[in-house]
Amino acid sequence: MGPFPSIGGGVNVSHTSRRDFLKGVGAVGIAGSLAGCAFGVDALESSMSAVDVEGLTMFKGAPAHGEYPAEPSHIEHEMPGGTMEMDAVTVSMTAATDDSNNYHFMPHVAWVEPGQMVFWEHFARDGVSERRTHTVTSFGNGGLFPRLIPEGAHHFDSGFRAGTHGVDQGELIDERHNREMAELIGQEGGFSHTFEEEGVYLYYCQNHHEFKMAAAIVVGELWGEGGAETVDDPDGWAPGMTTELHELEEADEMHGEAVHHQVEELREMIHSGGDMMGGGH
Repeated sequence: MGPFPSIGGGVNVSHTSRRDFLKGVGAVGIAGSLAGCAFGVDALESSMSAVDVEGLTMFKGAPAHGEYPAEPSHIEHEMPGGTMEMDAVTVSMTAATDDSNNYHFMPHVAWVEPGQMVFWEHFARDGVSERRTHTVTSFGNGGLFPRLIPEGAHHFDSGFRAGTHGVDQGELIDERHNREMAELIGQEGGFSHTFEEEGVYLYYCQNHHEFKMAAAIVVGELWGEGGAETVDDPDGWAPGMTTELHELEEADEMHGEAVHHQVEELREMIHSGGDMMGGGH
């Protein structure tokens, strides 16, 4: 857990076992208007349901889809000091190429087992997304926002991760936007963190939270076999699912309203078990 190193040898992470799918999950209805999560013009008014990019999904391992937990993949990166290897659930950090200020973590919600490593990576595709500088920061880390991760869990913060690691189409990637930043902060590439405590972890990008770039990792079988409708206050959901969201606006007068709306929407997605987006694409 911690940052994915930019140099050094290999790291081997054990492949987590897959539990039986949790049946009988209750779901809330589809929200009438889902705010701020599409690749398209005007991020503040766009809809998550409009996201339709091959290879990117809104959910990973969502119980309502019969896919709990998210399946980790084996990742290998060629580094200056050798090959870096890990088994991790991946989340893509995206930035639309059309200057629409649409920034996303994809999937927005990933459901994983305790002990699972998650790896955040830059996503680049011509005409869709380019590598920009992002952070992966848990709500409450550093005291800016209220704590929105389980009690007893450790905060995580990637620091600024410039999108310059590696080569894209024969040229150093994202030279235009991030080379100066990379030279300044000395951190490139992705970030990894291992989640041990069950519960809901809400996190955001410090650079782009004004555009609602926030997402969630859900760890463990929070509902039990009775399903969501039988549990009023499942263990592990608080404080991420119970904190008064007006505290977000009070913490950031300029951008708190935008991130408030995103967290509210993420809560609806989590309550639905991933069912409200009709398959998660």
